[in-house]
Amino acid sequence: MALEQLIDVEQARAFLAQRSNAAPSEVIALGEGAWSQCFGFVHNGRNLVIRFGKYVDDFQKDQRAHKFASPDLPVPEVLEIGTALDGYFAISTRVYGIPLESVTAEQWLALVPAVVAALEALRTADLSATEGFGGWDADGRAAHKSWRSRLLEVAEDRPDQRGYGWRKTLATSKEGQATFDWGLELLQQVADDAVPRSLLHGDLTNRNVLVQGDQITGVLDWGCSTYGDHLYDLALFEFWSPWQPQLNLKALQKALEQRWAESGYKPENEAARLKACYLHIGLEHLAYHAQLGNWMLLQEISQRMHTLVPDSLPNNK
Repeated sequence: MALEQLIDVEQARAFLAQRSNAAPSEVIALGEGAWSQCFGFVHNGRNLVIRFGKYVDDFQKDQRAHKFASPDLPVPEVLEIGTALDGYFAISTRVYGIPLESVTAEQWLALVPAVVAALEALRTADLSATEGFGGWDADGRAAHKSWRSRLLEVAEDRPDQRGYGWRKTLATSKEGQATFDWGLELLQQVADDAVPRSLLHGDLTNRNVLVQGDQITGVLDWGCSTYGDHLYDLALFEFWSPWQPQLNLKALQKALEQRWAESGYKPENEAARLKACYLHIGLEHLAYHAQLGNWMLLQEISQRMHTLVPDSLPNNK
C-alpha cells in the first residue's frame, strides 16, 4: 500500500463528521488498492464513497473521466476533492456490484456484450478536447506526441515516477533483466505511430469494474488511463488470461470482432499492434514487480511475454 499508514473506519468517520453539519451514517470500509483506500457512507440520504490517497492526480483523472460517461461506460461522478490526513480525499457517487474478475465463467458469458459495449465506448470516445498520447492530466493533456514515444517510455526510471528505482532492483534478477532487455529491443522494432488515438482505461480488472447480472454498473479508478491504441485494453485481457481463466477470452474476441464487422470497422496491422501492446504490458509489469520484490510473479510475467511474443528468446546461459 502506498499510504504511509492505513486509515481505519473511525478515522474516516471522524473526518467526514468534521467537515459536515450532518454526521455521516453507515461508514464502512470497501477496500484498498495500491494507491488509495475506499469507504462507503450515507450523507443526507445519499449513498457516497470517500477515498483517501497520496496522489491527487488520480482523483482528478477520475473527475474528468466522468465527461466520458454513458450508459455503456458508467463512470461515477467525483463531487469533491481536497486535502485530508496527510494526503488527499475524493468523494464520489456510489455504485454497487461485484468486481468483474470475480464472476463465474457462466456469468462472464452473460457479461460479454456489456464488456464489448464498454470497449467500444472507449474506442469511440470524443477526444477532440484533448491532446497527446499516454497518461493524461486533469486538463485532458498527455505529454507524448506519438504512441511510439509513449510505449518506449517504459524504459525510463526517473525520480518523478512512482516506481523509481526499479532498474537497480531488476538488475538483481538475471531472468528478469534478460527478458526486459529482449522485450525492449523487440518493442523498439515493432512500436508504430500508425494507430488510432482512443481513450484507454488501462486497468479493467483489479476491482475497477463493478457488475450486476449482465450489466456493468461502474468503471472506476482512471489513474492508469491513457490515450493510444484501443487494442491495448483488449491486450490486457489476453495478457492476464492465465490468471483469470473464467474470463473466456475467445468469447470476448469473437463478440468484439462481430461488433467491429457490424459497424464496418477493421483494425489495420492488428497482429503487430497487439505485439507492441503485449511487450509494453510485460515490460511495465516487470519494472513494477521488481520494485515491489515480487520475484515469483516477475518470473511468471517473463514466461507470459515469451508465450505471447515467441520471436527470439533471450540467452539466459
